[in-house]
Amino acid sequence: MGEQFKWNPSNERVGQMLRQAVYMEDQVTLEHLVKQKADLESKDETGATPLQIAASQSRPGMISWLVSHRADIGKVDAEGFSALTWACVKGHRAAVSQLLTCRADAEAFCSSNGKSPLSLCAERGHKECIMELLDRRAAGIERPNRDGTLPLMCAAHHNETEVIAYLLSRNCQVNQTDGEGWNALMYAVNAPVPAMGVGGEAAEKKVHLDGSVGKKHATELLLLHKADINAQSTDGLSSLLICAGHDRPLAVRRLLENKAEVNLCSQRGQSPLLMACAHDLPNVVRALITAQAEVNHSNLKGKSSLALAEEFQYKEVADLLKKAGAKAMAKGKKGKKK
Repeated sequence: MGEQFKWNPSNERVGQMLRQAVYMEDQVTLEHLVKQKADLESKDETGATPLQIAASQSRPGMISWLVSHRADIGKVDAEGFSALTWACVKGHRAAVSQLLTCRADAEAFCSSNGKSPLSLCAERGHKECIMELLDRRAAGIERPNRDGTLPLMCAAHHNETEVIAYLLSRNCQVNQTDGEGWNALMYAVNAPVPAMGVGGEAAEKKVHLDGSVGKKHATELLLLHKADINAQSTDGLSSLLICAGHDRPLAVRRLLENKAEVNLCSQRGQSPLLMACAHDLPNVVRALITAQAEVNHSNLKGKSSLALAEEFQYKEVADLLKKAGAKAMAKGKKGKKK
């Protein structure tokens, strides 16, 4: 009679089987593996545990089973993501609710980016998860991330307009600032532009850069709730100054229509027109000139808009400035500071 076979897989193999069973919602296999002393905290190559996998895949039955078998709910992967963080990142409200019931910490920061679960939901547009976090009073709407940013700023920076509207409806303070003095409006006008191979107004319209709810854009929503359009950061940047450095003529015009000060300068004497000229943005330059920007203003280094345009051979910008009365070598008066 042959020797009796003994099942003796390696710990690594058992961990793989455990995580696969969670993914497949195979409770029978899980029960068998636990009887074989399987480690419920075994990690895959990314550092994810079975509970984190269950949360990221929204497997409520597996979450309940793992928690009932004392899986560590606060364990984090290589990026510092816990099970709750993964549920928030993926937008799984049911999993978020389930983990909160199990006393998951909704205010723990992710070690890789220093953001809270609420902010991670905000920048991804997961309104339902935000509602769950706030309705359960598990997270503070004004609690800053490690870098000083707030959930509203995260939503504004990613043009998540529905989230912006919801946070404002919950009395989120629109003019709160981060450690560098940036408010949500500044983050909104500084939103990243996807590489589309097209710039200016066409790009803004094509990718819906400002985001919208009905007929209201993200910047308009913030302004409607009395965002300070002329607030300046610690180095003197305003929303218009920030926006003027990007190829976003529609957003520039929207700010100007809402009484942004066209000649408000940074601590270094940079005006919105100087910013637009330095980045060779003729459409933005045209909008600023129409709004009576001071064409002969110079920064603290004595550089005027025309001097910059000629130095870098931005012909179209230089022609616009000359047509508006800019003078070569003019040092002009310094722009006003707030």
